[in-house]
Amino acid sequence: AKTNNKGEWAAKTNNKGEWALGGIAPGAWHVDFDKAGYDSVRITVSVEELSRVPPIQTKLKQSAVDPNTVIQAELLKASGLLGEKKFGGARAIYEGILAKYPQAYQVEPLIARTYYGEQQYDKAIDHLKIAVAKDPGSIENKLLLGNILIERGRAEEGRRVLASVDDAAVKDPTTFVNVGIGLINQEKPDEALVYFEKAIGRFPQSGDAYYYRALIRLQKDDREGAKADLKKFLELAPNAPEAAAARKALEQIK
Repeated sequence: AKTNNKGEWAAKTNNKGEWALGGIAPGAWHVDFDKAGYDSVRITVSVEELSRVPPIQTKLKQSAVDPNTVIQAELLKASGLLGEKKFGGARAIYEGILAKYPQAYQVEPLIARTYYGEQQYDKAIDHLKIAVAKDPGSIENKLLLGNILIERGRAEEGRRVLASVDDAAVKDPTTFVNVGIGLINQEKPDEALVYFEKAIGRFPQSGDAYYYRALIRLQKDDREGAKADLKKFLELAPNAPEAAAARKALEQIK
């Protein structure tokens, strides 16, 4: 036995859980039992001079595990697997979390991400729909769902989802630009134009939307409008991957 850094007497149990402490003064002593992972217990023991204290039996109860701590540890493991593109392994962890903690519906978008990574797009959409139903206030989930729906050719359904999001809540021009690109790929330039103009209106210093709006204006033979957009794009993003194509288009317009 010895004193700790607080000047308190301390003793460790042996491998049978037994302990002994001698040489202490008579009086009433508080005895604390501590073990990592268990609830602490305090008892009071009366010590009398020249007498032996009868054996004391104390049982510690295992501490309740904080589910948030468990979930965070599991999410960290799954994140590592996602980084290695081991989508099935990551999904197994997410599904295990849901099975044990059904209230942790925040993993639904993560499950969707694993299916998307495996090109199982319908399943990704299903899990994003669950996420939106569970947390209708999540803008991010609605944007993800709307984008994937449009990307997969379900433009009308995707637009309905995106229409439920306040444009002012969108914090990244890529959101609008990606929707517009998806509509261009479906040969719906007029509908795509709406999203590029939203991107320009909300984020005028982001170049991509000008480039894609220029492409649509060229289709409509709006050469002056396309020229202005291409110049603006090159001003904002002179080193973008599309910059060479933009310069070539400008030369052809001249």
